[in-house]
Amino acid sequence: MEIEKYIPQAEKIFLGNGTFDDERKTFIKNIETCDLLAVPGSGKTTALIAKLYCIAQNMPFEDGSGILVLAHTNNAVDEIEKKLKKHCPQLFEYPNFVGTIQGFINRFLTIPLYNQKNSNKFKIIEYEDYIKEFDYHLAHTKEAIAYFKNNNPSIYYSANLNINLEGTIYVCTENKDEEINLKCPPKWIKENTSEIKVEEVKKFIKETKIKIFQKGYLNYSDCYFYAKKNIFENPILKEILQKRFKYVFIDEMQDLEDYQIKIIDDIFFSDSSQTVIQRIGDPNQAIYNSSKKIKIECDWDERHPLFLKGSNRLTVLNSNLVNNFILDSKKDENGIPKFILESKKEEGIKPHLIVINRNTTGDELKNKFVELIKTFKLHQCDKNIKNGFKIISWNTVWDNDEENIDKKTNLKKLRLVDFYENYEKESINRKDNHKNLKDYLYHYDKEKLTLEAIRKSILNSFTRILDLEEIKDEKGRRYRKSTLMQFFKNQSEEFYNDFKAKLYSWCFRIVVHQQNEEVYKELVSFIKSENFIGLNWQDIENFQPKSILKSEQFLLSSEFQIKEEPKESTKKKEDIKIDLASVHAVKGQTHCATMYIESAYQRPTYDTQKIIKSKGKDISNPLLLEEHKCNGKYDKQALKMMYVGFSRPTHLLCFATLEENVKGDIEKYKKAGWVIIDELINNK
Repeated sequence: MEIEKYIPQAEKIFLGNGTFDDERKTFIKNIETCDLLAVPGSGKTTALIAKLYCIAQNMPFEDGSGILVLAHTNNAVDEIEKKLKKHCPQLFEYPNFVGTIQGFINRFLTIPLYNQKNSNKFKIIEYEDYIKEFDYHLAHTKEAIAYFKNNNPSIYYSANLNINLEGTIYVCTENKDEEINLKCPPKWIKENTSEIKVEEVKKFIKETKIKIFQKGYLNYSDCYFYAKKNIFENPILKEILQKRFKYVFIDEMQDLEDYQIKIIDDIFFSDSSQTVIQRIGDPNQAIYNSSKKIKIECDWDERHPLFLKGSNRLTVLNSNLVNNFILDSKKDENGIPKFILESKKEEGIKPHLIVINRNTTGDELKNKFVELIKTFKLHQCDKNIKNGFKIISWNTVWDNDEENIDKKTNLKKLRLVDFYENYEKESINRKDNHKNLKDYLYHYDKEKLTLEAIRKSILNSFTRILDLEEIKDEKGRRYRKSTLMQFFKNQSEEFYNDFKAKLYSWCFRIVVHQQNEEVYKELVSFIKSENFIGLNWQDIENFQPKSILKSEQFLLSSEFQIKEEPKESTKKKEDIKIDLASVHAVKGQTHCATMYIESAYQRPTYDTQKIIKSKGKDISNPLLLEEHKCNGKYDKQALKMMYVGFSRPTHLLCFATLEENVKGDIEKYKKAGWVIIDELINNK
């Protein structure tokens, strides 16, 4: 395997005029089993892509094996494919596989077992659809549905109830498979057993899950369950997969959960395996899991770790601050941190501490942020504008059952929505996920001066219809705008050009002539025709054209309501666009400037209260560049969220905190390097 001779080519392709430093070259040249722990802004994915490029120059391998590249999300896979495919297309052909963990599990383990035992077509359905199926089969089991919803709704609504083919029932709780034993049932079955017998519970779960399974419907948890079963029943599968994939690379490793890690290790990491496994990520940025709670400890246990310490994103001043928010710095036997940020940039702008109270408004915060952006002339660079300016917070909205008044102080607790009442969670506010077709045609970004916004909106309406009709692309993934256009292009040049002409006409007529209703009627006809739903989406030889079924209500748009647009005279034109988001939503992003607003969650209530710890007279405050002493559950959560949030900006970091949480320590903050802004404290 020759790697080093191809590094200059990789540098030219992926870095332009730049070069990889020794730290990155060490990783790129390493082809032994190891893990790479990389700080924010270290360019770890670029280093991985360069390594893959160099390996590709050595292909095909003499033994006919290939490489397996896995990531947690489709977006991460898309990034790898976008940068690599045109330079080494062989990586995306047999015997190689580049995709998500879920895609790998489905293709090589779950689907083969399912097809072996069933005649129906296999398909994964989303959480909400799975619950609907569950409810449908509960129509004649009122006692059972009442039991689950009333006595353990979290178990019922998760639908993570699995049954193997022998009828043994498992319930997935906190990533563990807990067998339901009749002699010693779990606590949640013991309670209220007078209402329904355990035997009835077992029968109900078994019958319901088998009915759904036989229809071809599985949820994501089911896929791993049956994948493990396939390995258990057919142990030779491990040997086959090990021989096929000589190298396994996993990006964003910190986002994988225990059950995902275990199944990959079960396949590839054994005494007899010759497969090289390299896993890349940042354990301190592990803030996701399937239960929607913030992970305190990462499920990933590193082996033979290498470290990327140099950050191309953070300035010296910002990296010095962020280092104190690293939950686990991987200290050696001498107490020296091995995982630490080392800036490769200039000293930079001092971080700004913006002191507020409950009378401070969101507009005041935003205006001050814009003022600072202009002061440092950050808006005068195209790259800065592209990276963007964001206001973020750990907790953004209030759930219906949450108490937003502090009972001890009788003061209102604050989250992002309390500053910006029109803020909606990213999952709710997705512009590509409207309730009906007309919404896409009327409610697009009208601030844009080109046809691009309405074009995106129309294409998003098409992908939404395909989702509703359960039509996937050739990789079994939901269609995106890019893959949809590629599909149209593959039909024929004439078809593709005709569609582009139609699309332009629809866009032009909506934006210029406001012919929304006329275009809506044309779109409905187009969608129902052989030029859309009637196409051969699955590329089957003897296919039968589909017709619109599950998206009929979506097309009818009976729930459509026109949202009132602000009058031109009342519109406030933003010369600098400021986005609002949660910390979870911006993980992995790079911003030019970031304002982090502390928010309320559990106790102690605010971020600052959680991370500032005292033991006797010894007080530790990472905001003052002191080593953290966070040990409690919520303390560690706050530390990780601030680590992720504070490590986004390339230039300016602002932290907005309540006056009561920093009162008396302002001079200490100044000495620690913060610029203090207290003019937003209102006494009205």
